[in-house]
Amino acid sequence: MLPAKAAAKFSFRLVPNQSPEQITAALKAFLDERCPPGIRYELQEFHGSPGFLVPLDSPYITAATRAIETGFDRSPVFIREGGSIPIVTQMAEKLSGDILLLGWGQNDDNTHSPNEKFNLDDFHRGIKTSACLWSELAKRET
Repeated sequence: MLPAKAAAKFSFRLVPNQSPEQITAALKAFLDERCPPGIRYELQEFHGSPGFLVPLDSPYITAATRAIETGFDRSPVFIREGGSIPIVTQMAEKLSGDILLLGWGQNDDNTHSPNEKFNLDDFHRGIKTSACLWSELAKRET
């Protein structure tokens, strides 16, 4: 016996210069082309946000780099990750300012999964880094 209904959730992490509207339109076209005769589907949009990229030459990145070097005893590795968090783009646009996205977790922490974890040592290093970051930011000329 086949079920009468099925559901799926799509979540796309966008990079700079990608449009949520274009991605949604491309997904709809993809599904339309493959939907078998006699089958109906509904695509619901919940929200969308363009990708956001923090400039590495930002003075805030410089302050964060110093803080991370103090808290973790090593230089940070800059990666492109988590750049389509809706509030981040909105804050950058509305406030016309740089945004910092800092994470203390490891790749194997299984973020947002049922078996998510967070290393206690990273928690303590993150606290030290956060305190140092405030000190570094206070040194900036306004």
